[in-house]
Amino acid sequence: MPKNKLSVIWNITDRCPYECSFCCMDAGPATKGGEMSLEQKLRTVKELGRVNCRVDLSGGEVMFNKKDHLPVIELLSHTLGRESVGLSCSGAFINDSTARRLSGLVGDVEITMDAHPNQDYRYRPAAYHLTAAKAGVLFKRWGISVGVQTVVTKEHMCLSLLREIYWWICDNRIDAWSILKFFPSGRGQCYPELELSDPECRKIVAYVHDLDAANHDPHKPKCDIHYLMPGTEKENVCRCVKKSVGILPDGRVTACFWGLGAQGSLKHDKFLLGNITRQSFDEILSGENARFWQEYCGECYLACA
Repeated sequence: MPKNKLSVIWNITDRCPYECSFCCMDAGPATKGGEMSLEQKLRTVKELGRVNCRVDLSGGEVMFNKKDHLPVIELLSHTLGRESVGLSCSGAFINDSTARRLSGLVGDVEITMDAHPNQDYRYRPAAYHLTAAKAGVLFKRWGISVGVQTVVTKEHMCLSLLREIYWWICDNRIDAWSILKFFPSGRGQCYPELELSDPECRKIVAYVHDLDAANHDPHKPKCDIHYLMPGTEKENVCRCVKKSVGILPDGRVTACFWGLGAQGSLKHDKFLLGNITRQSFDEILSGENARFWQEYCGECYLACA
């Protein structure tokens, strides 16, 4: 059992109005089947309440099914406390009333932007970033802490893409900017050529640092570069189970929420820890595979692959 607060990434659904060509969850408008019922999701919240954890809800698109998922978020907030609940979303289905309701339930929201809202990005549908941007502004209006996540690929070696995102973030008083390295997961496994080399990662990291250093505004966003990006000077040590786990739409608990193949398959048998629809969270976190990851001290499995 992790001694410190565990980060739980709960991909609560694989349904999404978009079908981004490199989606790590292989999400889309139609579910692949096996998604937990509302009753099972509410029971999962109660299980999570027995563990010292923070939960970030993601998908698919969580708001695709507001009818079920807003009550789940309400129970999570009541069970864990507002500051221990986060939401990652595309911005779809967010209007003023939804943003206002979420402001009392979640500590922060993260939206994904790979390019400026007015720029096309070949791996996202039309208007994807514009929808995210409008939602981000609404969340800020209701006092929610907002972060922008950028998944960097070979496309971002055109560094102006990053510059334009950064200045949109600054202009709209967004609180944080997270830089994550693309891994060929889910549908993204069809695009291995998008993965950055180590020297390219270092170039992007240095560029982001320069953008941040040149901005002397006291309200500038906090820049957080993922530890798997070479050049961050962060320690590349696997965090599976020791610091984080994932929950998939059908209730499977995985040691690595990035380690997905097509149709929600897991890239390695060791990633499967159990299923929360059939086991308690305590039982899952004390199982054989969980113990393996607790004792594993090597580098990230995906980064070494």
